[in-house]
Order: sequence, then C-alpha cells, then structure tokens
Amino acid sequence: MVAIPQKAATIILLREKRPREFEVYLLKRHEKSSFMGGNYVYPGGRIDPNDLDLEICRHTRGVSPEEAQKTLDEGSSPAESFACWIAGIRELYEEAGILLVYDRHGSPFLMRGKEEKERFAGYRDLLQKGSITLCRLAEKEQLLIGLDQLHYYSHWITPEARPQRFDTYFFIARHPEGQEADHDQKETVAGTWITPREALKENLAGEVVLSPPTLKTLEDLSRHDTIADVFDSVRGKKIRPILPVLAKISGRPLLVFPWDPEYQRFQQGEIPDPVDHGRPSGPGDNTTRLIQEHGRWRPFCKPETS
Repeated sequence: MVAIPQKAATIILLREKRPREFEVYLLKRHEKSSFMGGNYVYPGGRIDPNDLDLEICRHTRGVSPEEAQKTLDEGSSPAESFACWIAGIRELYEEAGILLVYDRHGSPFLMRGKEEKERFAGYRDLLQKGSITLCRLAEKEQLLIGLDQLHYYSHWITPEARPQRFDTYFFIARHPEGQEADHDQKETVAGTWITPREALKENLAGEVVLSPPTLKTLEDLSRHDTIADVFDSVRGKKIRPILPVLAKISGRPLLVFPWDPEYQRFQQGEIPDPVDHGRPSGPGDNTTRLIQEHGRWRPFCKPETS
C-alpha cells in the first residue's frame, strides 16, 4: 500500500553575502531521525492541527486564506492552504530561531536586550513542546505574523516507494535583520550559512549530505546572483508538484525527476536496458536524476535523445 503523504512546509532562508552573492541557511538533521537522518535540509516540518485554526487570521499580515488557496492552485480548502504559510513561519522559529513577524507598530520585529531574547527563547521551547500556539504567542506579544515575507517557491512530494512521505510546500524568505539563526539542538545538530554553489560542491565532496529536494533547489538557486533575482524568478511562475520516482539500479537507489526523458518508463516500473544516466551535472545543467553513492546523492543530467 502506498503511504499517504503528510502536508508540510519548509522555508528557504536567504541572506546577502556580497553585492553579487547570497547564502542559504541549512540544518543538519539528527543521524537518528526517521526521515532524512544526517542530511542537510531547510528549516521546516509537517502541518499541525493548530496551524489550521483560522483564529490566527486576526494576528497575520499579507495573505488571506482565500489568497493562499489561489496561490497554491489546488484542491485544498482555504484553511488548509493558509496553514502552509502558518506552519512555515512556526517551523522556521522552532528549528532555526527566526521569527518573521512585525511589532505592534508594524515594523519588522527585533529582539532587543537579554530579557527579551530569553523570553522569546522560552516561547520557542514552548512551541516545540506544543504548550503554546503561534496564535497565542502573537496575541500575548501584540505581534503580526509576517505571511507577506514568504513567497511560494516549489512543491515536492516524496516518492511513492517511501514508507514515510511528505507533501511539502517550499517558500523563500529574506533573513530579517537583528535576528540570529540557530539550530534547535534537538531534531537538528548543526546549522550553517552557505552559498548554493558551495553547498553543491561540498555534497559532491561528501562534506555536506544534501537531501534530493534541497540539492535540486540549490542547483536552481545557484543560477541567480542576487536575492532579488531569486524573487523575480518566481513572480508569476506556474508551480507544479514534483513527484520523483525511486528505483534501484545495481543495488543503488536512483531518483528520477519528472523532466528526465525516461521518467515515464521508470514510473511504469520499466528499467531501460542498457541503463544510461547521461553525464554528471555541472554548472548550468538541469539535473534530471540522482544516484546514491556512499551515502550521498550524485546528480546526473540525461539529455533528450533525438
């Protein structure tokens, strides 16, 4: 039986490094994690029931449930679509300590002073334990949750062959000034700022193990020089769900993306004979498949045949 994917949201947090370069924030999942253990991923996680409570609308800015549904352009209800934005904000705070909100005056929130930082660290811990909701936090501190700071970027669904699956909405957001990203030391054991190109190189070297969606989105991000370019690239873009096919070739896992010329054959359970993966992906390529070797995914590009 094919496992039903759980709805989830993840945030690609971006910050400027130089005038023509930017970094993303990656977290290393605990080696014992049941999903993507030891992999570097973006902050994110599954949608919780509390994320569906529309009472939180009184404490948000920028996106309504109806606008969220229209943006995702799928069969989900307005509340289910809206929950993707809420879950993204909440998970970013729980896992990376970054809170995308506005203060009571409508300005981007800054954590000032030791007392305030300690108070909000307490909120983070309570959120992780489920002892407080994001709605209640915003109400207590008179904050507006900055849904307008999230921009829908991509949509990935875990392959059907996996026993644990997620239906994940990826958003991009700028790192807010005055806040410092930090891993939660629970589900994640490290956090790092790194350029997309550096992350791809370190994955090939075995220094940073990237999950497949992280690897592919980093490849896409590496084509842009600035954060502004990244935001421009998604403006008006039609985003379709990406459902890779997982197969096994000579005992090695193979992940085939929908734009691979042999995707449909693998989807139907056929194994091409002979198997030709094309060439290893290089700068500017659009990776079409990944092969797992020595615990990491190596990207390949198989061109269309005439």
